[in-house]
Amino acid sequence: MNIFKTFETFLKEPLSILKDNFIQIVSIQTGNIFENKPSVDVSLTKNKAQITVVNNEKLYNLLSLVQMRSQKKEAEKEKVKG
Repeated sequence: MNIFKTFETFLKEPLSILKDNFIQIVSIQTGNIFENKPSVDVSLTKNKAQITVVNNEKLYNLLSLVQMRSQKKEAEKEKVKG
């Protein structure tokens, strides 16, 4: 299974959230990663989705990359239409 495709699918599913709302991905690194285990929190509001990744830089980088790819593809589609 391709992990990049999995996250692309995850980000494509809530299309109304992606197209109509602002998505923010936040990384928080705490001082002692052994005391504070990695976690992910997703908060959804009417106009915003925020994914907070704690003590997991690899996951943050992966989500950011997928979001950037998604935005790039969307921009290319808009460019072709316009």
